[in-house]
Amino acid sequence: MEVEIDNRIAEYRKEKGLSQHKLAKAVGLKRRSIMAYENKTISPTLETAYKICKVLDKNITDVFIFK
Repeated sequence: MEVEIDNRIAEYRKEKGLSQHKLAKAVGLKRRSIMAYENKTISPTLETAYKICKVLDKNITDVFIFK
């Protein structure tokens, strides 16, 4: 069974006043990774998703929507 994952990274990142570059740096990634997650080209690992949520001060179920 394949699970589709949507996300609200861009929405919450902008709400927090962070650029893709600043979020990437805080999480330990490159900006292009954040861009790929926001464009839903790829999905982050569970560990990366947790780090993103921690920086955004959000619960994982608020940021990531599992369909």
